[in-house]
Amino acid sequence: MQQQLSQRSHLMEALDEVKASNQCNMFDRTCVIQAMQNLGYIEEADWLEANKDNYLDILIGEYQQWMQDNEPESLAQQLARETGLKVIVE
Repeated sequence: MQQQLSQRSHLMEALDEVKASNQCNMFDRTCVIQAMQNLGYIEEADWLEANKDNYLDILIGEYQQWMQDNEPESLAQQLARETGLKVIVE
């Protein structure tokens, strides 16, 4: 169980790197696993291969939430934070 948790610890980062690489369609599980291996995420790829029946749930649920939680700050948000100004959202 501990090994399984360890292999999942960087799964979202691995998925994000695969997405950023534009190597494959994220719904193509086989391609995603291969891309993870190519990018050096061997343990995460192995975990995903062993748990491939859960891939769509992970992609649509957990990964989407992770992306929202880890959305990079925009330049306007950064400047507002650094200067104490408010960002106007339209």
